[in-house]
Amino acid sequence: MLTTRNPLIVTGGELETMTDFELQGLLEKEIIYARMAPDHKLRLVAAYQAAGEVVAVTGDGVNDAPALRKADVAVAMGMVGTDVAKEAADVILTDDNFGDFVSAIEEGRAVYDNLRKFITYIFSSNVPEILPFILAALFNIPLALLVIQILAIDLGTDLLPALALGPRNPSRM
Repeated sequence: MLTTRNPLIVTGGELETMTDFELQGLLEKEIIYARMAPDHKLRLVAAYQAAGEVVAVTGDGVNDAPALRKADVAVAMGMVGTDVAKEAADVILTDDNFGDFVSAIEEGRAVYDNLRKFITYIFSSNVPEILPFILAALFNIPLALLVIQILAIDLGTDLLPALALGPRNPSRM
């Protein structure tokens, strides 16, 4: 199912008669675009980008190349796509399966989230460890912990969070 509501259906001919102002007013609604020529696709990409949206375009033919080049994320079909579309794309679906693309986005978001959490953890745990060394160097006070003790603490506390960053399913790699 494409949509849950009653979407507005706009054809290429209708899009040609619209002004840019009218088009900007439509972008907030749920729309299905049909029978679009290459210049229509390019105009739609530009309109969504002007509205501050991140635009992803899929395509498989030579006529899709201008819109693919202008889009923020361009996805080409690997099996049925032309070389021109593949050259213009950022991502090529080798098996033409959009389910793989959705899975890759989910996996990428999980990796990004894990990296962000891990970096926050590393900074929050390593700043207190380095602070005594900086103070000892600046004010000539004795060290609270030896270097080997700090390394042992790091080995114990940083190893498990680092392992969490590994792939969830290494057989897919």
